Amino acid sequence: MENRYVKVFTFLLVLIAFHNHTYAQIVNNESELQTAITNASAGTTITLANGTWTDILININKNGTQTNPITITAETPGSVFFEGNSRVSMGGSYIIFEGVVFQNPSNLDVNGSTIEPVIALRDSSKNECDHCTVTNIKIDSYNGTAAQETLTFKWILVYGQYNEISYSSFIGKHGIGSIINDNRNENTTGSNFSEPDFTKIHHNYFADRTPIREVNQDNDQDAIRIGNSSTSLHPSNTEVYNNFFYNWSGEVEIISNKSGENKYYNNTFRDYQGTLTLRHGNDCDVYNNFFFAENNLFSGGIRVIGEGHKVYNNYIEGVNSEKPDGGNTKTAGAINVSNGQENSPLNRYFQVKDAFIVNNTFVNCDYGFRIGTSVSSDPVLTLPPENLVIANNIMINTADNAVDEQTTPIGSSIYEGNITQNGTWDLATGTNNNQIVTNGLLENGPLYYELGANSPAIDAAVGNYSFVTTDILEGNRSGTPDAGAEEFNSGGSRIPYTTADVGVSIGFGGTGVDTPRLTTNPTSINVVRSAGSTSFDIDANVDWTITDDANWLTLNITSGSNSTMVTANFTENSTPAPRTATVTITEVTGGSNLTTMLTITQSNIFTEEITIVGATAIGTEQGKPNVGPQFAWDDAITATEYWTGDANTEPEVSITFDLSCIRILSQIGIHILKADERTINFDIDVSDDETGPFTNVLTNQDSAIETGAENTEQFFDLNNVTGRYLKFTSNGNSAGSGFASIVEVNIYGNAACDSSLGVDDNLLSSKGILLYPIPAKNQHITIQANDIIGSVEVYDLRGRVILKKQINSNLGQIETDKLSTGTYIAKIQGAYGRFIIQ
Repeated sequence: MENRYVKVFTFLLVLIAFHNHTYAQIVNNESELQTAITNASAGTTITLANGTWTDILININKNGTQTNPITITAETPGSVFFEGNSRVSMGGSYIIFEGVVFQNPSNLDVNGSTIEPVIALRDSSKNECDHCTVTNIKIDSYNGTAAQETLTFKWILVYGQYNEISYSSFIGKHGIGSIINDNRNENTTGSNFSEPDFTKIHHNYFADRTPIREVNQDNDQDAIRIGNSSTSLHPSNTEVYNNFFYNWSGEVEIISNKSGENKYYNNTFRDYQGTLTLRHGNDCDVYNNFFFAENNLFSGGIRVIGEGHKVYNNYIEGVNSEKPDGGNTKTAGAINVSNGQENSPLNRYFQVKDAFIVNNTFVNCDYGFRIGTSVSSDPVLTLPPENLVIANNIMINTADNAVDEQTTPIGSSIYEGNITQNGTWDLATGTNNNQIVTNGLLENGPLYYELGANSPAIDAAVGNYSFVTTDILEGNRSGTPDAGAEEFNSGGSRIPYTTADVGVSIGFGGTGVDTPRLTTNPTSINVVRSAGSTSFDIDANVDWTITDDANWLTLNITSGSNSTMVTANFTENSTPAPRTATVTITEVTGGSNLTTMLTITQSNIFTEEITIVGATAIGTEQGKPNVGPQFAWDDAITATEYWTGDANTEPEVSITFDLSCIRILSQIGIHILKADERTINFDIDVSDDETGPFTNVLTNQDSAIETGAENTEQFFDLNNVTGRYLKFTSNGNSAGSGFASIVEVNIYGNAACDSSLGVDDNLLSSKGILLYPIPAKNQHITIQANDIIGSVEVYDLRGRVILKKQINSNLGQIETDKLSTGTYIAKIQGAYGRFIIQ
């Protein structure tokens, strides 16, 4: 009896093995493929042999299960090519299609004004696919002919429910039609478009789209569209996350939301034109996205239309509302909140109601918020946003307007806790904790502008927005949250995507599992000689320890896991020589033995005396031949000759010293008249240009009582700032009079002229001057200003003048055809800015 059971069991094993062998097979041609599809059942894997497959039509209507899906896969991902007129139609359930590259199209199927899609999640009989997956594929420039570019050609059409499109690359789309489109308007097999479809679109790479004509001259050139106007009031519950959009130009809508209850998060947009647009539909969430528009014309961040949306934790940099024809689009701005149309039909503009737009960060944008815009003249959109909340957002270096309120919101709308630096806005500063700050809001970090330890955004959030529990880096917000997208020292590790991530963690070839890595960004840091702190990022997916070899440096952590930001505190360098510390990060034992290093170099005190070549003064005391600016730098220390003025009676009492060129300045030494009797109070400012702008270095600085009176030189640190002009401004003395009398001034630092010119990248934008594109590739640099540009000088990084010209317009260009690759400095209207030639 026992032996009989053994025989039966053995027979079953053989049968199972035979079954698996039969339905896990490599197919080499279309005939074998069609036979395999006909015989497919749950658990079948059909493997496409490596090579080129031409004019292949896959049409399948089969049902797998969650544990035993039907899989059609490449023998080697990236080595199976579908060319010519090849298409895939999938109906049924639990089907996976993966590993194939679509390229070199020809003789595509045309049906009236459309071209049949590359992939459709329904079969030729319109049976939809549920729980189906398209993953790890590439569609590369699979376009119609030039004569077909106005035909609608959507690469992937989504039908059914619970489908997924992931880890794929979509490159070089041209012509009308979305890359991924879910119109949700079919009712072919009893399904109802009002039912949510729960699609997930994630870890994909969308790149190199080109418009038919100028950007936005033709509609339907987006990357992703979820729904359409007729279905827009129904929920879709689609999630679009962890995708990378790069070098993108089509229309105003990169992502076009036309349904409800969708989520768009953790995406990165770089070098693009257009916006993420909530065009129709309600109750969508947009959060944790990075936008780097690189000052491209017709670029924005997020556009809001409809009800109940939440937009938070987004970082938006370098958007530009200018159109190619020189006009200004009302669809752009970092975040654009539209007006609505009275009695709007489904395909027009519904009023914005009950929207929350909180904790976003805008950097170097022409407009921050644009509130109550109207893009339509027939009819004009007249319904203002209602019950709109704009809270805890931060904005820096906004060229035109940080908050451009074209229509005043109504109802319980409120602006609160917003902060701006270097920009004007249409808000009442000081009301509801809205504030303008002069400095320190953000620091230019290695990957994006980030919070520094002393940012006024820290602990500045107001109100209670319970959905904001983490920041854009996916770190926790605790205590009183910070304003803006980032929470200082949150411990979050998510960073924006770059092209280096394609094929690794996103796009075709991306596995979602990185190979072990451990790097720092940057790899070297220079810090000032005075005590302070600096930070750097560790990019890792392993456990690690961190050490340093310097007793003047202290790290805030000793170990960690994955990516994080590290803060290094340093003491003052009082020696005449610079010093360098090496920070070593080592993978914990048992891994791949990864090690990386970072150097931190602290500058020294420059002790050379810098020759003063001239001085001009304002508010000098008159009527005394022994009082004048010339006595403050004549190398004669005597109480009978000095410079002074009465700050109590004059609007300004100051003396500005000319150092002949831009230099690094470490200290100012001052011999003060009657220093044995009283102290003086003063400010120090520096500038690269005689007319400014001046940067403050010391504020309300007090001198000391010295028994040696004017014979004692008192030293004050300038912390190695750069500048050519140093201005001393008197605030009076401790005796109550307005006189702060100085006998002699000596300035110390690096006697060599600074070859970098001390350029501040933000100086041009602070004057409303824009340079673009940056970097420039085989094209000239455009200069755009608010008034006549005037004189333009271009320097290399050694300080040599490369080009001079005069532009008598507010629009001009720097010719680059004779410039080699590298970084250059433009001086316009006394301000500086860098640009790059590639």
